[in-house]
This record gives sequence, C-alpha cells and structure tokens, in this order.
Amino acid sequence: MASVFGGVEGGGTHSKAVLVAGDGKILAETEGPSTNHWLVGVDKCLETINDMVQRAKTEAGLDPNTPLCSLGMSLSGGEQKDAINKLIAQMKEMFPNLSQHYFITTDAIGAIATASDRGGVVLISGTGSNCKLVNPDGSQIGCGGWGHMMGDEGSAFWISHLAVKTVFDARDNLVTPPHDVTHVGKAMNDYFQVSDLMGMLPHLYRNFQKSHFAGFCKKLAEGAEAGDALCQYVFAQAGRVLAKHVEAVLPAAQEPLLSGDLGLPILCVGSVWKSWELLKPGFIEVLDKVASSDKFKGRFHGYSLLVLQQSSALGGASLGAQSINATITMDYPANAKVFYQHTFKIDK
Repeated sequence: MASVFGGVEGGGTHSKAVLVAGDGKILAETEGPSTNHWLVGVDKCLETINDMVQRAKTEAGLDPNTPLCSLGMSLSGGEQKDAINKLIAQMKEMFPNLSQHYFITTDAIGAIATASDRGGVVLISGTGSNCKLVNPDGSQIGCGGWGHMMGDEGSAFWISHLAVKTVFDARDNLVTPPHDVTHVGKAMNDYFQVSDLMGMLPHLYRNFQKSHFAGFCKKLAEGAEAGDALCQYVFAQAGRVLAKHVEAVLPAAQEPLLSGDLGLPILCVGSVWKSWELLKPGFIEVLDKVASSDKFKGRFHGYSLLVLQQSSALGGASLGAQSINATITMDYPANAKVFYQHTFKIDK
C-alpha cells in the first residue's frame, strides 16, 4: 500500500480529519465535534480523533486496522509539551492501529502550514482566539490563546460576552451603554430562551457551555447586518482587538515577511471572519495607526488577509509527514486565497 498520512484540525466547536497521499491527493475527509482537550477532556478528545480517522480510512477504502504512516494533529489547546506527550502516549495505548507515528501542534501552526512554507501571521477568531507569527526561518512568537477566562479577545465568545455584559451593565445602571440595548436584550432572551437577567444565570454558571455561548455571536452578526448600532459596535471592537494582536507580534517579523508582494500575509481562521465587513472599521483603524507610528513607518507597507480553501488538517498532515522525514506535495496557492489587501498611504 502506498504511504498514507493523516491530519486533524481540532477546534473548540468542530473538528475535521483528512487522509492524504504523498502526492497531495486527498483520499478522504470526515468531521466531528470539539477536540480541545482542555474543554472536553482527554478521553473524549482522543475518542473523537480516533472515530474521525477510522471513518476516513473506511471512506478511502483502507483497512481500519492498518496504521497510517503518521497522524499530524493541529489542535486548539495543543500548546503545552507535557500535555502533548501525554496525549500521544495515551493515544498509542488506546488505539494501537490508528497510526505508526504522531505529531501534535497548535491550530495556528497547522493553519500556517496549510497556506505557506514561508511563514506569515495566523489570526484565529472562532469560538476562541489566538495569534501566531511564524518567520521564514521557522522562529515564532504568539499573542493570546489563553482561553475565555484570560483572553480570547475578538473571538465569538468574546463578542457574545461583550454584548451580554453591555445589557447587564445597562440594566444595572452601572455603565451607560454606547448604544441602545433593546435589540441585543431581546436577541439574548430569544437565543438563550430566557425572559429576564436572572434566567441567564444557569447559562453563566451551572449549564455554561463555551461553544453554545459563543454561538450567540451569529445572532449579533445578523443584528449588525440589519443595522443595529450596538451589534455593529461590538464587532468593530472585535476588529480593533484582533488588529492589536497583529501589532503585538509585528516587532518580531523578519524583513522578508514584510517586503513580499502581499505585504504582511495574515491568515484569517475561524467563523468570525465571515463577518469581515463588520470587523473591518476597527481592524484597519488600528493597523493604519501602527503603520504611521515611528516604530514601523517605512517598514510596514501593507498587509493581505487570506482565508484557507482547505482544512488546516492538511497542514497538520504535512507537519506530521515532515516529523518522520517524509513529504507531502502541497499546492500552497490553491490552499489559501486573498480576500482583502491594504497598502498604507504614509505622508512623507
């Protein structure tokens, strides 16, 4: 049998698995629920990965009992070395026929590996958020990725929380809201199926589910598109704070990353980017200020926002193959496309 490599994209809400041949041909793709081990626990995470990959083997016409050459996993929560080593050891023990070799990295690094072999910035805004800059020499620096208690700024959870808190603070007369809260208050009641603020308490404590809370963001996007000022405001704020993540990692960018035809390539991953037009005002405002600052003037000429055309499971598969000194042929231009380009007009 020809070499077959596996890849997994593990998100906070949804996950994907892919099987790839060495020539880059995708043999099978499957989907599953969250595989963030900090959210769902290690056992559930590994069972979901095994289920997706074994289904993919069957779909590709492979024997489920024949291990893959390697399985590269691009997981949200895949940052900590000790946790990664424990996950791999447990996976080998629980599912000995899954794969011969394993490699785990973060969702951010898996995304970059799907889009380019020359580095770039990946800016994740899905259920949670994260930002990583990878230089052409492989060096990297990050900002965020700390989860909803300490970060996740600009994510679906953060946007939902900001909107809900604005309603709470307005009703308490604690903070004057920037805009009328009527629409968001009604949308909150409808989405969470409550009639007052007290009804929200189970959703915030006993029955709290991060992915469900983050799902309210979709309703806020609908409200923003329909013209509600508070919904538009929370998305503009999200755009600002996402751009601040780029500003945070920018000092580490090597010259080749800034001087290409695309300017700084920023790979945008996660469902919140579907609402780019709502994020745009705050996002471009922050980066315009950065470009005109003494620190970056003449160095930061512009940027391009790209979106993946393939799952970052493909990048995971590629990194997994590289970890055993094998290669998968990658068609990078087909894997990501530019959806927004911006060149700064700096006064001389």
